[in-house]
Amino acid sequence: MATRMAKRRARPLEGEDIKTSHWEDARHWMSIYDDLLRFKRSLLARVEQELPTLSPIAQRAAARDLTIIEEQLEGYQARLDLWYRRVWELKGLWLDPEGSLVRHQGREAHLTKREFQLLQFLLDHPHRFFTADQIKNRAWAEPALFPEEVRNYVRRVRKILSDLEIPCDLVNRPHTGYSLIFRPDP
Repeated sequence: MATRMAKRRARPLEGEDIKTSHWEDARHWMSIYDDLLRFKRSLLARVEQELPTLSPIAQRAAARDLTIIEEQLEGYQARLDLWYRRVWELKGLWLDPEGSLVRHQGREAHLTKREFQLLQFLLDHPHRFFTADQIKNRAWAEPALFPEEVRNYVRRVRKILSDLEIPCDLVNRPHTGYSLIFRPDP
């Protein structure tokens, strides 16, 4: 049953073509999945808020609904991540993990191991924000690093993105964290 659910939630929506050569189509699908995620998150929050007020029988039924909603969220998130990666491909971004190299439209830069790991981590988790502590623990598995060191690597990766004219910004939202945000075309 779990396998069938995983396959069901990973299935594309009608009209979705991951092989499109038009980045505008990819951005459109990103917008659709972003809207679906926002809707499901608000639905999940509402069900979780109402759960304690329900009778025990209704709570069990709602708990099953919560599981379904959470699985749908995972599936939508996976599709959104897939579309983000597709946009990167269409924009000419290429990473070489073995050489710690990033290329974009004929330009390239060699990164240190940690710079590359930070960029790869943020690209693998597009549009999501991570605190300095989360980056230390998830991108590098180095809890001994100081937040200032994370900020230093962020600054260095920002410069690389700028030098290569990669159309994204490594942004920091106070109390939320860091994320790569893709700039729309002019």
